[in-house]
Amino acid sequence: MVDYAVVGRCGVFCGSCMIYRASKDSDQLREQIAKRQKCKAEDVRCDGCQTVLESGWDVQKQWGKNCRIIKCLEVKGLKFCFECEIFPNCKNFQTIYKPYLKADENLIENLERIKAGEVKEWLAEEEKKWICRECGNPISDYEKCHWCGAKLRTK
Repeated sequence: MVDYAVVGRCGVFCGSCMIYRASKDSDQLREQIAKRQKCKAEDVRCDGCQTVLESGWDVQKQWGKNCRIIKCLEVKGLKFCFECEIFPNCKNFQTIYKPYLKADENLIENLERIKAGEVKEWLAEEEKKWICRECGNPISDYEKCHWCGAKLRTK
């Protein structure tokens, strides 16, 4: 079954986000993130980018409805960054694009595939890509696997 909720509006595969993974997989990772973000562990939660405006949750400055990409798209009445006339030169998009590119994740290419209707294929590839090579469980963009502790690729 394809989970379209993890199709990031900015081209990020939400299934690789440490907030998403922590809320789905690991109370320990939730605690680590909560400590670093100075919030409650129960506030570290996400069901995927496509659910944000439906389910709300505006706990942290950068999460949920407070995400600068979500806010920008909502104001413009858009669903994805590629629908914007200034894409990809938008300051908000460029702020996240460059760090992801360094991590070998090209958000522009991802958005082009989403726009072309290749969502199902893209999601399948991303799910395979974001698997721990040691234990086979889904991983995030965190520095180590929250399941087995194996060190992940460096950024």
